[in-house]
Amino acid sequence: MHTIDFRSVIFFYAKVKLIFFQILIFLNMFTIKPAFALLILAALFGAGNARSQDIKSLDALQVLPGGAGKKTDWLITPTTINAGVYRSADKRNIILSNGLVERSFRIAPDFACYDFTNLSNGQQLLRAIKPEARISINNKTYTVGGLQGQKENAYLVPDWIDALQPLKNGFSYKSFRVSPIKPFINWKRTTWASNTQQATGQHLAVRFESGEPAMKGIAITVNYELFDKLPLIVKWISVENNSTGTITIGQIVNEILGLVEEESAVVGTPEQMKKQHGIYVETN
Repeated sequence: MHTIDFRSVIFFYAKVKLIFFQILIFLNMFTIKPAFALLILAALFGAGNARSQDIKSLDALQVLPGGAGKKTDWLITPTTINAGVYRSADKRNIILSNGLVERSFRIAPDFACYDFTNLSNGQQLLRAIKPEARISINNKTYTVGGLQGQKENAYLVPDWIDALQPLKNGFSYKSFRVSPIKPFINWKRTTWASNTQQATGQHLAVRFESGEPAMKGIAITVNYELFDKLPLIVKWISVENNSTGTITIGQIVNEILGLVEEESAVVGTPEQMKKQHGIYVETN
């Protein structure tokens, strides 16, 4: 398996404004042979249930308990809630939550994020539903998940979601898997630090496939890792080629979020506008 890692880190703050925020990862055309995979990592704040074995069905997920979030400064008062992957009572949604951040996905007619909330202050980040990723394969661009038909992108009414439709010619949701986070690096402390343990949390892997004949045997997995007791989510994409030929990967967009734009704020003083309030991103 060939892997290439790209990471970005996003932390929650407090206020926002309106535009589509995109994390872009550009690649210089990679060729993937059959039975090989390309792994791309990106990170978001947030954090994931199953502690002992993988979960692959909605019935095996617990229903999200009410009142899990608490408005408090997590650096001053650490949360006691671990990361979990839950379902809604009607089995229509999969929810990542750890008491600090919560990210919810509708799974039909396609997999799409409709809620991204900072539980520390109750701030809803999303204003519009967008694809979970976008990728160029063999010089053609494909969306991954997401829904279309939202006419007003300045705000999202939950009742609208049922009327939205899958994007055409994209990769659509097929299945999911939940497992404990497995460290990428066997980190060992060599300098002073209060914590000597590897980070823990939950990993949600969502598999997408395309109905296009040219994409037969190609699968895309969007991975989310939600960490215990941290407002941090790691996100990465893996592309698996099980077809009979080679494929060429061009541009990859790891994350597309319909957020409000802080940099062009029209409220508050100039001093307030200079501060990051809602979302902070770092990437390599």
